[in-house]
Amino acid sequence: MSQSRKQVQLFAAALSIVAIAAALRFWALDFGLPHLMTRPDEEVILLATRSPASGHFDLQYGIYPSAYIYLSWGFGELAHAALRLLGVHPEIGYAGAIDTMPWRILLLLRLLSALGGIAAVGWLIRITRRELGNCAGLIAGALLAVSLIHVRDSHAAKPDALMSLGVVAALGVMAPLGRGTTRARALGTGAVIGLAMGMKYPAVLLLVPAWALCCLGSTGQGWRRLMPARGFAMVVAAALAFLVTSPDLIVNPKTREKVLSIVVLVFPQAFPEVSSPGAAIPPTLANPKNLTHPQSIFDGWLFYYGFALRYGMGLLATLLVPIALLWGLVAQRPLALASALFVLVSFLLFGASPALLSRYLTPLVPALAILLAGLLSSAVRRLGARRAGLALAAATLALIGEPLWRSLEHDRLLAQTDTRVLTTRWLRENLPAGQTVAVAGTVFWGWGEPALPAGARLVRAPLEEKALDAAGVQWIVTHDHLLFSSQLPTEALAALADRLVLRASFEPFIGKRERAIYDQQDAYYTPLGGFDAVERPGPSVRVYELRPQNPAP
Repeated sequence: MSQSRKQVQLFAAALSIVAIAAALRFWALDFGLPHLMTRPDEEVILLATRSPASGHFDLQYGIYPSAYIYLSWGFGELAHAALRLLGVHPEIGYAGAIDTMPWRILLLLRLLSALGGIAAVGWLIRITRRELGNCAGLIAGALLAVSLIHVRDSHAAKPDALMSLGVVAALGVMAPLGRGTTRARALGTGAVIGLAMGMKYPAVLLLVPAWALCCLGSTGQGWRRLMPARGFAMVVAAALAFLVTSPDLIVNPKTREKVLSIVVLVFPQAFPEVSSPGAAIPPTLANPKNLTHPQSIFDGWLFYYGFALRYGMGLLATLLVPIALLWGLVAQRPLALASALFVLVSFLLFGASPALLSRYLTPLVPALAILLAGLLSSAVRRLGARRAGLALAAATLALIGEPLWRSLEHDRLLAQTDTRVLTTRWLRENLPAGQTVAVAGTVFWGWGEPALPAGARLVRAPLEEKALDAAGVQWIVTHDHLLFSSQLPTEALAALADRLVLRASFEPFIGKRERAIYDQQDAYYTPLGGFDAVERPGPSVRVYELRPQNPAP
């Protein structure tokens, strides 16, 4: 086969993988809209982008770096302007669009995440081909393209997919450091890591493998090799790139306080003297059957390995990951070593926190894909060309089969109308204007609540006759789910049975709901497994009319 024909085939294969990645990330990108709270944090991020659009660049926001907010605003502003030129969006500014049609702007911010996820797949193929060979590049790209948690988080207006793109870029620019540490390579690596940190703070952990490669590629002797001057230059470049793009952390003490509160929330055991209101879910509210806090660091590691990785990349990949990590540490390939160190450091740190969310693992998926692809291609290298090709094809199909199926099932469910949206639609069509509505079932977070239509008045009242009557409640909307954030007080509801008239019911489950598998600490009402028990996203929602109390005879 000629070299040019081989290159065409490789390009066609890479393009096919990117196309699959795009299809999985664009499908049902509008899930849950126009409801703004079907994915935690999206509404907060959307509203945060309104500040720079209004000329206020001091965000006073610390959940995610301000660079991510600025990027989201810039992308949303440009996309909104383009749609205005096409006549799709009305002639109003970005801030006005958030006020009048926020769901359309939220869709644009989701588009940014989807494009970032797709770009991560394409870039991963390129850097892995360069460092580990053509077959490894295609396998790594295929693994990332179909990974369920990467597909899932590429649907959300959140920074996880963009951080994964930053991880791919950083691993790609740092790999040459292992072959020789130059000033340009060190500064370039630091700058890319700083930009990745601007998407999400944990990208700072990329400095660990980058420093290791600086040591590996250093010409120094003895202790000087472990403390390379260009390694310090890299750290300074990373800090400058981050601070220049996220200046809010410097100029605003309120932002620094919010960042500290996030650190305390994620690692409360490291700050025993600091009290953070809301840092833990009140035990009187949380159902222990639906939310279990880790009892030890091993519980955290087990969650990320046995749950997030198991459902995010599939059982076979999960079983091979320890072997792939070992291969990455001993293979003498800079990209493999950097990937292994990044995964290990992140895994150990994330598992030490009681905040267990599978999306924390999403930016690690590209590094895991590199290691698995390198392991497979290395394992079959000694076989003949034809046998090696068949073996790699069979192994790749075995690895991507389960996560591809899970991603397809996930997107299929997302394409169905969410129960919260169905409820809002019913209320808008059937609720008389000016009615007072109580919502029951909310625990700690309100992500499971349907949005009330304009004109309805929401009250927060316990399910007690006196409290409801005192608040003038005429309707009660309940939501219940396997997730801790939607737990209905059934006994209190039963006490009101003689006054309740069920007017509407919206059910996501079609079988025993216990078969569905959810990320328990994340208020995300779409499963990662047990898809046959679920028909659509959202909690079980009931709409009751509260009849007036019968007057005493």
